[in-house]
Amino acid sequence: MADEEDLSFVVQPVIPDSAYREKFKTLQGEINSYLNGGKTTEALKHLLTTRPTPCKTEAVRMEYAEIPGLVLGQIKAAEIDKVVNDLNPEQLDQLMKHIYAALMTGKNSSHLFKWHSSVLAKADGLGCIVRTLTDL
Repeated sequence: MADEEDLSFVVQPVIPDSAYREKFKTLQGEINSYLNGGKTTEALKHLLTTRPTPCKTEAVRMEYAEIPGLVLGQIKAAEIDKVVNDLNPEQLDQLMKHIYAALMTGKNSSHLFKWHSSVLAKADGLGCIVRTLTDL
């Protein structure tokens, strides 16, 4: 038998749905603390320190998608460009991932597309979208 290459480092560990749900619950509490204090921009920046879940269970992904939808929905359309202009390129990529996650819910799509348009205008062209889609 030929030497087999050890690819064990490539295999992602299976994380149970309950672990994702616990992580979401913690994140939701942190986000709510910011939002209840009227700190919507801080809530967004905190959200951008996380990434959308790689969980394969659609129901769990949909639960997560409610969180960025809530945060992005709290920021008024007139403030979107100002908030986006204050973000660095890495944060813009993370924001685009969260926008796509929130779009999965089918809620508040017109507001989310305003975010999408603003990020696309500030980001380095379509690269932001390509990086987002290859990472989801």
